[in-house]
Amino acid sequence: MKLEIIRGLLAFLFMNIAAFGCAVQLYRFSARKTKPPPVITVLIIGFTALITGLQFVYPEVLTAFRRNREALLAGEWWRMVTPLFVQAYGWVQACVNGVAAVVFCPLAERLYGKKLLAFYFIPGVLGQIFGYLWSPNTAGSSLGIAGVIGGLFVFALFHRHELSRSARLFAICGIAGAVVLCLCRDIHGPPTILGILLASILRDTFSSDNALSGRATKGGQSVNRDCGSAFLLWTESAML
Repeated sequence: MKLEIIRGLLAFLFMNIAAFGCAVQLYRFSARKTKPPPVITVLIIGFTALITGLQFVYPEVLTAFRRNREALLAGEWWRMVTPLFVQAYGWVQACVNGVAAVVFCPLAERLYGKKLLAFYFIPGVLGQIFGYLWSPNTAGSSLGIAGVIGGLFVFALFHRHELSRSARLFAICGIAGAVVLCLCRDIHGPPTILGILLASILRDTFSSDNALSGRATKGGQSVNRDCGSAFLLWTESAML
């Protein structure tokens, strides 16, 4: 049991280092682009901060919003969403998740535009399934952030010709770390994988009317890729 916990913690640390490294490269990539105001990021962080703050004043908020398998089975369906807005481990978790949201969400909104909502809430909500299986009676916004991180990994791979080799390496290491987290039954692995799949399926993610980067282009021609292409990009990058 102790070995499994240590393995999971190392995989979690490994993936997060890769995520921050990838984010640094993507911030550099996006620095020369127009930066629209991160309205969606402000709304997500602001609402989460409000509910999290209330849990410290009124502890019953945490009780009402956290994962509770018995309450969910009794019909409290909102517990598939509300765990994203409270932090079961108190101030430390609130600060860590807050910093992560400030780092990753504005970047994702800059690159993906309004699709940040999909990357945050679809993996965040579906990830609750694994939360109820592997870590019931807890809560935290990290599952939504994990979905955003998965989307950033795919962005780095789709734009491998425009980004440094280190960005590709960080993305590949991050994806590998997410797979290991799933094997270790860590609840952050599945939403990261869901974010990766979501970014791969949404082919028009890279058309940037309101997002930053635009579709990957080559010789002035727009290249539209599907989910299978994302896998090919990953394997090709790994061999470089």
